[in-house]
Amino acid sequence: MIVTGHRGAMGSEPENTLRSFRRAVREGCDEIELDLRVTADGRLVVLHDATVDRTTDGTGAVAELTFDEVRALDAGLGEQIPTWAETVAAVDVRFQAEIKAADAVPLLAESLRADPELALRTLVTSSHEEVLLAVRRELPYVETGLILGRTPAYAEIVARITAADAGTALCGIAGLTAEVVADLHDRGFDVTAWPVPDERVLATAVELAVDGFTTDHPDRLCGPARAS
Repeated sequence: MIVTGHRGAMGSEPENTLRSFRRAVREGCDEIELDLRVTADGRLVVLHDATVDRTTDGTGAVAELTFDEVRALDAGLGEQIPTWAETVAAVDVRFQAEIKAADAVPLLAESLRADPELALRTLVTSSHEEVLLAVRRELPYVETGLILGRTPAYAEIVARITAADAGTALCGIAGLTAEVVADLHDRGFDVTAWPVPDERVLATAVELAVDGFTTDHPDRLCGPARAS
């Protein structure tokens, strides 16, 4: 079962920072989940929110700030907001790269075209079908996944993931059933579950037979996941 560190090891470190990513790798994650946005001057950076207010000591919309302005902010414990390129250089495991802004698509596509090995270890994700279709037009060979919140009805999952031309369903574990997972597997889709905060929910993920799960706490769950 693939263990994915949510924004790195955000239960222990400032989210979406190199410090967080490195800790997640140290603790045994197979994959790092992160979020991609674009600055006002066209730099691809790793940040979840549309603004810097929650996760840094600054304020303002990422899309309205220059890279230098974003770079001057403290993202927690002295960490800076990293670029995608810096993250790729720092982390050698797989990535789950969530597109948070549509203008990130061509920049990410440029990066993955230039580095075929990186393309092979990147699952591009979004909660929007049209974003994943844009990725597919740019990069027909890259793996993509549709993020679903609280798991909808099975027919809706199939309809949406098919419309997105994606290969992975990233499902909220609430409401997910073993039958749905088995049926999605039969249709050729991979299934991951989120969030998995503790061993109790990990046991549920194991029973569901998902391909992987996302957690804020790899320090708690990498060992138990390997034992399952």
